[in-house]
Amino acid sequence: MNTIWARTLLFAGIGLLPAIAGNQVLLHNLNSSDGVPTLLASGSNGQLYVVSTLTSNTLQRQVSRVVALDLNGTHLATFDLAQLEYPAAAVSDPQGNLIVVGQDPSNQGIAVKLDPQLQSAAVVISLPAAIHAVTADPAGNIYLTGSTWQSTFPITAGAYQSQPPASNPYGNAAYAFLTEISAQGKVIYSTYFGSDSTACVGGSFCMGKFGVTSGAAIALDGSGAVIVAGTTTATGLPTTPGAYEPTCVCGYNLGYPPQTAGFVAKFHLGAAQQLAWSTFLNASTAMPTLTVNGMALDSAGNVVVGGSAPPGLPATSGAFQLPVAGSNANGSAYLLKLNSAGTAPVWSTYLGGPSSAVQAVFVDAQDRVVFNGQVQVQQVQRSFVARATGDGSTLEDFYPGPEMTAEGVTLTGAGPALAMVSTGGFASAAQIGALWIEGAAPGPSLLNITNSASGLYASTVASVELVTLYGVGIGPPTPLAGQVQNNVYTSNLGGYQVLFDGVPAPLLYVDSGQINAVIPAIAEPDTVRIQLVTPTGTVEGPSMTLAHIPVPGIFQNSQTGLAAALNQDGSVNSSADPASGGSTVSVFVTAFSGNSFGDGAVIPMGIFNATIPVYVFDLYRSLPVSFAGDAPGMVHGVMQINFVLPDPLPSGNLFTFYVQIGGPSGLIVQGQIAVAQ
Repeated sequence: MNTIWARTLLFAGIGLLPAIAGNQVLLHNLNSSDGVPTLLASGSNGQLYVVSTLTSNTLQRQVSRVVALDLNGTHLATFDLAQLEYPAAAVSDPQGNLIVVGQDPSNQGIAVKLDPQLQSAAVVISLPAAIHAVTADPAGNIYLTGSTWQSTFPITAGAYQSQPPASNPYGNAAYAFLTEISAQGKVIYSTYFGSDSTACVGGSFCMGKFGVTSGAAIALDGSGAVIVAGTTTATGLPTTPGAYEPTCVCGYNLGYPPQTAGFVAKFHLGAAQQLAWSTFLNASTAMPTLTVNGMALDSAGNVVVGGSAPPGLPATSGAFQLPVAGSNANGSAYLLKLNSAGTAPVWSTYLGGPSSAVQAVFVDAQDRVVFNGQVQVQQVQRSFVARATGDGSTLEDFYPGPEMTAEGVTLTGAGPALAMVSTGGFASAAQIGALWIEGAAPGPSLLNITNSASGLYASTVASVELVTLYGVGIGPPTPLAGQVQNNVYTSNLGGYQVLFDGVPAPLLYVDSGQINAVIPAIAEPDTVRIQLVTPTGTVEGPSMTLAHIPVPGIFQNSQTGLAAALNQDGSVNSSADPASGGSTVSVFVTAFSGNSFGDGAVIPMGIFNATIPVYVFDLYRSLPVSFAGDAPGMVHGVMQINFVLPDPLPSGNLFTFYVQIGGPSGLIVQGQIAVAQ
């Protein structure tokens, strides 16, 4: 085995996206039995509400669960909403009630109100629509937006637009809507906002093509005016004189996905001139696709929107990022601040590369923009939460989340669930079950814990597993490699330690953004608490489930994106040096082999077979394993597995294999290597 190559691959610091932070952000693990986190809302009483989806054993369908937490992540209360199958947005009103909107099992849009203590809930309105966003005013009145194609949608007398969407046997239009209801659920004002017309090129392909408009975000300004933002393909969507973009660069073209534009519209409900202003947001490139996902207002009433746009969206002078070379119709994450009259951008900027997007947008008390989403840099896509100055010139804080894909598994890290908390900071929940809560003081931020091999977020860990902690300021500014004393890796590097239930872990690498450690062989309770000891104090980490069987992960080659594998001749497996059918390849896995060498021990040269079952197979058969055991020269917790490839090989230049450790109940992990045909 090429030991020098393997040690470098497994233990060197792995560069991530740049992380910059002011206040401390701490990581908490949500209870997996509460479902998949989807939404966050912050209560006026200081509570944090997590809205998750889970499958009901009694109803045999998806329901929503609301969990109230304090700002230390402590569980306070739970309430299940059987009538809400697909939650879309949530807000807390000034009275402390929580309003959650989405779709019921019959695909009707509903708004549900819960009391602050989560003791009762009631549906306040049901609409023939998809409800996407909600806000509330000081009196507790509720404002909704989304999309509807129904002529039965309730429209009030004197509404701005009462004509319903058109349809024919081949399709139908869809309109955005704006609906105000009282705290008791009475409709006060309701209007359509849309147009049937669209641009289309493609002959018979255009039959049934109508304008589709959908509200994605809603907010109230200081005067009580309502601002709605979203995405459209409707060329006839109303705009006002002097609008920043009076025409829509949007529509349909045979062989291409719909070309969408953004829109922002401001309404004075019940006034003689109800539509104060309306504008499109366009990208001026060929085949543009611009989306609006989030929106917020600053103290002057300027409108900040975020989403995804191709490079044709102008980035203003002084923006912290200009369009990225190589960006395409898939779009890059963007922010744009529109002036309060809707006539011109105050500033606009990009973030990251292609296939990136901003999801949610807030403005804090200092007029800074807090936002989240997914960003791609150097072919790696990660979730993030960030904070920009109010003038758009500086990215003040950037908190990178988990990698969005690993071993073929798609993750959602610090995703669209974002809220501002009562301390002035933010909270963000991930579909993988992680929760970030920002404190009010500076300090090291622990953001992510992964299996070191797979890169997957680790909410469940096992003894002797190699893990990687990511964050900001969690280690020394100058990287330190692991130190071996008496053939054992030490548990203290530069005054930094990682404790699992108080037991120090062997450390393999530390720097300001990353720590690689080996979980010590501790007693196996149901959960284990993580603490990070630094020269300036202790950082409390999350409690994690401790598995009683190995939690394996296949080490990856960051240069190839494949498994870190050696061919039979000892060369590194890659597309330029693939393995042949019938040959033996070696892969490396983090998992307990069944042998006990002591925490942090370096495995001596020799053959140390695993004492627990190890299986390798592909989609068709089991593959012969010629050796499985502790990897000589590596730290205890790294297994080497040699297996024989089938001959002939399945078609293709990549061979997918699976590893299972610990018998039939063991977890199965997937890897790929390059093969020659």
